[in-house]
Amino acid sequence: MSKKDNSKTEETPLEASGIENEQTGMESGGQGDEACQTSEPDLQDQIAELNDKYLRLYSDFDNYRRRANKEKLEMIKTASSGVVLSLLPVIDDMERALKAMQEAEEGEGKKALVEGVSLIYDKLMGTLKQQGLSVCEVADKPFDAETAEAVARIPAPEESKKGFVLEVVQKGYALEGKVLRFAKVVVGC
Repeated sequence: MSKKDNSKTEETPLEASGIENEQTGMESGGQGDEACQTSEPDLQDQIAELNDKYLRLYSDFDNYRRRANKEKLEMIKTASSGVVLSLLPVIDDMERALKAMQEAEEGEGKKALVEGVSLIYDKLMGTLKQQGLSVCEVADKPFDAETAEAVARIPAPEESKKGFVLEVVQKGYALEGKVLRFAKVVVGC
């Protein structure tokens, strides 16, 4: 047997799998058409199966996205619950101070009342500092638009105070380094 005869009797991997190209189908006298017709339903089944897998995967992802968005919204709604819970004792103290103010008389009672409100203020600021709140210290410093908002400009009492914050009208606050409220200041010019 020659190499030519040997190659005709051996099956190629494509023929073994049942897939033939157009050239092989023509040589075999039209058997390629029958192979295409028999494999077409198989291909249709594969397409349907892949479509089904795609749709299931798409719906799983869509459900995951919806669930993640819902959880994120819930987290945003309840994120401040820890802060509010830690402020409740301060609210109780404020209510007691208001009641004491209404009942206080002139003299010794007013002094104790001022001291009590001062203690409550310190307690509130301590609680907020534990949550990451800090006061933006801008007094007697050069004006910085990143932490302060100029509400007025007045002539500086000294030449060295030009461009400096002369007065803080309203304190500014930052939470974990991010400015929550800009300080409102008067700047020397």
